[in-house]
Amino acid sequence: MFYKKYQPAPHLRPFVECYYVWENAQSLKQSITVESPPNGFGSLVFNYGDPYQLLTQKNGQTAVPVSFLSGQSTGSYQLQLSGQIGMVGAVFRPAGLNSLFGLPMYEFTDERIELAAVLGDRIQSIQQHITEPDSPTGRIQLLEAFLNTQLARTGAETDRTDYVANLIVEQRGIININALMDELYVCRRQFERKFLLKVGVSPKYYARIRRISYLCAQLAHKRWNVDDWHDVIYHAGYYDQSHFIREFSGFMGRNPSLYVRNNVELANFLKS
Repeated sequence: MFYKKYQPAPHLRPFVECYYVWENAQSLKQSITVESPPNGFGSLVFNYGDPYQLLTQKNGQTAVPVSFLSGQSTGSYQLQLSGQIGMVGAVFRPAGLNSLFGLPMYEFTDERIELAAVLGDRIQSIQQHITEPDSPTGRIQLLEAFLNTQLARTGAETDRTDYVANLIVEQRGIININALMDELYVCRRQFERKFLLKVGVSPKYYARIRRISYLCAQLAHKRWNVDDWHDVIYHAGYYDQSHFIREFSGFMGRNPSLYVRNNVELANFLKS
């Protein structure tokens, strides 16, 4: 199984976190389930493999559109894949989709919406040609060309909301939102409305998402000693074990010990 991330061109980095390609050389002999915690990023995804299913705590099992826009996830989700895997995507910085496309991101929270319904005729060309390149880099180039056109069309720029959202990512969600708002001299209600518009959730909730995302990444890659949960709790910035377990279970649907034993994140399928 092939999965690789690619960096965007410098002028797109204020908006795009990365691109990725996910493929398998041969069809899966049996279906697999890949899970993910909420990661704090929206995306545009084009599927040129077989159709697959999505399972979420909110919406149950649904078919994933061939090409779609996804907003913030507020809980863990599972991809149920079979046959041929082939997809290319752009993962956006927390406010990047709004900055580039002007979309009200609260409308896309916990959703995967068919791209044609969101972007209309702008998406037709890339949808028609995404299967033509015979290499991952060719597909990435096609996707980046589409975003370059969109940037030129809108003249998008970042603002203080982008700055705050990016800072939450950099600080792994361990950040005092109230102090940050006071430091920036902004009206609290105005700032929260703008953050909801650009990111899709409130700033405090987004910090919780990013903390869980970082924590799950460390646990899935076995970077922390889970024999000592106190060490994990300290690194993740929780103030006590009961708070940690309650928060983790709320986002992931099961307790931390069970997650460590049984997680099926993508990293488990990419080991040599």
